[in-house]
Amino acid sequence: MEYYPILITIHIIFAGGWLINFLIEPVIKKNINLRKGTPSEKILVNLYLKFSNLLGIIGATGILITGITMVILNPGFGFFQMTANHWLSTKQILMVILLLIIFLFIIPTAKRLRSDISAGLEDKEPLTEESYKYLKKIYRLNTAVNIIVLLNFLFAITRRFMA
Repeated sequence: MEYYPILITIHIIFAGGWLINFLIEPVIKKNINLRKGTPSEKILVNLYLKFSNLLGIIGATGILITGITMVILNPGFGFFQMTANHWLSTKQILMVILLLIIFLFIIPTAKRLRSDISAGLEDKEPLTEESYKYLKKIYRLNTAVNIIVLLNFLFAITRRFMA
């Protein structure tokens, strides 16, 4: 238990890294929309996919590993025990939902979009209608993920106020 405070700090750092996406994503989306139909649009979409993928991998993996470790090490915590720590159980349920969204929807859609744009990344051609459809779906899914991450963060910082 002597390393527990360090584990909490690392957990918070991973959460902060994941929350950065919440702040930066609107800026990247705005730039993509401003350059719609230009050659730089594909480059920005590719950057958006890499950025959200990288932060998602780091954030999700770090949160999962540190979160599971904290639950195992802390005798007051448990997995999905609503009667003991409803805030923690809610966070755990939301994390499962996040992982389902990521693995079932975001990753396959991002792969399709990436293959559509990477084939013609050097072309001067604008994105296809199908690529725009995938991009809009990624936008919606990433917004849902960001909202759930923010909710999880709020549950963590307000848990002392909930009895």
